[in-house]
Amino acid sequence: MGVRSFQTMVPMRDGVRLNTFVFLPETGGPRWPIILHRTPYGIAAADAPHKFDHTRAWLPNPAEPMRGSILRGWQNIVTHGYVAVYQDCRGRHGSEGEDRVYADDAEDGYDTLDWIAGQDWCNGRIGISGSSAGATTTFAAASTRHPSLRAFFAQAGGSSIYDDVVCEGGGIEMERLWLWVSKNIPGLSMSHREAVMARLGIDAAALDRAAASAGERWNRLDAARRTDPPFVNSPDWMRLPLTGYPDFATWQPFLDEIISHPAPDTFRARHDFRRTIDIPGFHVTSWFDIFQTSVIAAFQEIQARTGTQKLWVGPNEHYFVYASNFWPRDPYFAWFGHWLKDEPSDLVDQPAVYYSPRAWVDDRAGYVSNDWVRAERWPPQGVAPQRLYLCGDGSLGDKPAGGPLTYRYDPRRPVPSYGGRNMLIDPGPLDQRPAQSLPDYGLIYRGAPLAADLTIAGNVRVTLNIGSDSPDTDFVAKLIELFPDGRAMLLMDGVTRAMYREPIAGAQKLQPGWVYPLVVDLGDICHSFRAGSHIEIDVTSSNFPRRARNTNSGNPLLANDGEADIRVATNTVHHAAAAPSFVELPVLSR
Repeated sequence: MGVRSFQTMVPMRDGVRLNTFVFLPETGGPRWPIILHRTPYGIAAADAPHKFDHTRAWLPNPAEPMRGSILRGWQNIVTHGYVAVYQDCRGRHGSEGEDRVYADDAEDGYDTLDWIAGQDWCNGRIGISGSSAGATTTFAAASTRHPSLRAFFAQAGGSSIYDDVVCEGGGIEMERLWLWVSKNIPGLSMSHREAVMARLGIDAAALDRAAASAGERWNRLDAARRTDPPFVNSPDWMRLPLTGYPDFATWQPFLDEIISHPAPDTFRARHDFRRTIDIPGFHVTSWFDIFQTSVIAAFQEIQARTGTQKLWVGPNEHYFVYASNFWPRDPYFAWFGHWLKDEPSDLVDQPAVYYSPRAWVDDRAGYVSNDWVRAERWPPQGVAPQRLYLCGDGSLGDKPAGGPLTYRYDPRRPVPSYGGRNMLIDPGPLDQRPAQSLPDYGLIYRGAPLAADLTIAGNVRVTLNIGSDSPDTDFVAKLIELFPDGRAMLLMDGVTRAMYREPIAGAQKLQPGWVYPLVVDLGDICHSFRAGSHIEIDVTSSNFPRRARNTNSGNPLLANDGEADIRVATNTVHHAAAAPSFVELPVLSR
């Protein structure tokens, strides 16, 4: 293949240079449209002799053509008549600077777009795309409104890092942070390494020892999911405080910064990339993707401004999007062909939303995506809210009833995570009975057996009227399908940190004896409950390590709390008509 390619170090506004590969098509030109990818995972192939070898640029395995944060591969991109540009993010692999986990990706994205726009092989029309971390860098660059950026394609990534990914519901998303940060230590660049040594006053040998220790710690964290019960007897998972975590915080000092913003502030606002995006965008996620809420929020917010967005949602977890049979068709080049080349495409004229009516399929290899449904919006037309009240006798009813129920939450004995929208611990609709059998699990509310199938499609929220004898605590709500054979299969879960139940208002401590309303957002789903099953809502105060433990201390910055700050809480859920608790289900009538 006679593709012309080269490597260069592109300067950013502060002088830091980022490792960049450029691939030019064989024919056409001399100017072409561009598709840019920026990734923290490395633009050189794993077996390349060095990180600057553009002749060994990353390409997906032909057996898995959809896999990777860099989408479709440069060979495919140039064949379709685009220049392909790959770039290592700041502080990663071959790039200079210090990695600060997306903190610099908006400005670096803009500067890279500016550099591309000024090259004699660019026709002034640029697209950007990526998956997972590559989708987050895509959102970051798109947020800058660079005049040459015309469209983006982002799948399974965060569009507002702190509200959706780090502090969903106010609870620190520990699983994704701890395992992701530690797993990516080997990709930190030489310049990042030098910056860490200078800041901490340590030598290369000490840093290498921390890297080896971090790898061992990651192995122990991962192994803890196979214990019974999982996670909660692991000293590595249970360690407090969260800040200054050994080895991880050494190699990635920005980890402490990430977990030290419990409420909305200017730092968090800078990482809400979707609020300023105004170009056409294609969004992809799955019902059990860790980034599902962030992807859907980006689609809805930007679509309201532009009317030029598409949203595709398939079944299963984060990684299923990389399977070829996940896709009803590959929309990638039709999307960019329309917006970068003015090519006609039926894709653009189709309804904005395309989704799987099945949230989970067990037979991944045999899955056929032939039952997806089109809709003009999300949630789809035909959805009406159905309210089920949590009652004091443990039932779900059509009206509030019963006195308050209490349970004990001891942060030293958290409820372990079994399934859900996880990335690096086991995801999906797992049976909750092992968790429910543990002491101090929480409260369980079960509806009557369903007389007919019931389909929900949209956002699910649980409103609770609560109290506690502690100044702060978490409330976790789960939506479960209880099958006639006894399986209690998790569909969705969410958390709200009580002290930040109104995030804009800041910290509001709970007072003993008072009743407070709060809302727990469980995310979105399309799922059909089967006739004979029961709808179940569980209320607990931990889901660990999916979410870090609330120590109940009332200290605004939980990340700094140690063992001495732990309080045992008695938490209450109210059910009377004056202070009802309920779930609102988006029931699809057609």
